[in-house]
Amino acid sequence: MTPSVSDTMIGAAALNRDLVDVAGGRTRLETPAAVLDLDLFEANMARMGAACAAAGVALRPHAKSHKCAEIARRQIAAGALGVCCAKPGELLALHAAGIDDLLLSAPVASARKIDALARAAAAGARIDLVVERPDLAQAYAAAARRHGTRFGALVDLDTGLKRSGVADPAAAVAIATAIAAEDTLVYRGVQAYHGRMQHIDGFAERRAVGTDVNGVLAALIEALAAAGFAPPIVSGGGTGSFAIDGAAGILTEIQAGSYVFMDEGYASVDSTGAGRSDFAPALRIAVTVIGHSSAGFAITDGGSKSFALDGPAPRVFLDGREIGRIEWCGDEFGRILPANSGAPLAVGTVVECTVPHCDPTINLHDWLHVCQGDRLVAQWPVEARGRSD
Repeated sequence: MTPSVSDTMIGAAALNRDLVDVAGGRTRLETPAAVLDLDLFEANMARMGAACAAAGVALRPHAKSHKCAEIARRQIAAGALGVCCAKPGELLALHAAGIDDLLLSAPVASARKIDALARAAAAGARIDLVVERPDLAQAYAAAARRHGTRFGALVDLDTGLKRSGVADPAAAVAIATAIAAEDTLVYRGVQAYHGRMQHIDGFAERRAVGTDVNGVLAALIEALAAAGFAPPIVSGGGTGSFAIDGAAGILTEIQAGSYVFMDEGYASVDSTGAGRSDFAPALRIAVTVIGHSSAGFAITDGGSKSFALDGPAPRVFLDGREIGRIEWCGDEFGRILPANSGAPLAVGTVVECTVPHCDPTINLHDWLHVCQGDRLVAQWPVEARGRSD
């Protein structure tokens, strides 16, 4: 008999299983452990859903931020169209876990990956893909034909990020034409994402950049429409730009991802002009004080194997109270820098830290320890964790 996911739990997750529904279980976790505050998570999800609904734009959250089928299910149940994935491996892992409305938001060069996507579509997944060159449209179409299925396809547009996508109107029309020529592809519209815009802290400056970005996008859409390819779907945006994108009225769906967890990279971003972020840090990493340095700093059991380091230093919380910051002193070790002088934390103390960048941090953890108040209420597997393919 094949073991179930719960039967194959290892490490801290297995030890923490006995703490589910135990009063005070949150403060007794074996660490390092990824902790999801259920109340903050649900509030973040509700805020983004309400904002998109009020703006008359759909929400297609980006699952690269959480890589977790249970979160995707909850997002869809709350009104999301489906989810985006950054990698074929992420998409296939979520499909295997029962999520079947999926958009792959990056181009692919591997024939094997393209074939695997076609097999998933033939098995019942509704998969949309982005295309930034005519030969990719042909490769997707051929794979779909082999497996007796179809893909939706969006032209990938570059509005200034200079990563993937085309910036020339004639190139966009050529790709749309290539998609329309294939009987196993359905032209669905365009994708346009500008990642650098998301992390501009000030609302006015971010809105000014958004005006420029949307001007580029509008011109590309106009060229497509003139050629007979008016896009039914215009997909893009994110956690930093959702309010600006909603007000602009160009996007039909927003690909926000980080809002469910949040991180220090977004903590200083003024979401809507109110002078603050609209979302709370629902994802924390619990670590334990395992000793003290010769200088008296509390040393924890969480370093670069537990946190992605590409972001500002995390804040440290004890019993819900912020007590300082943490910095790294090794792959397995962190050093707590207390906000105030006083006795160092005792060995065995469990603290929770915000994360520098949520997407790559959750990629380091197999399980989310879901907590409500001081109680551990569930453990959710991170099925697409580690899928760099």
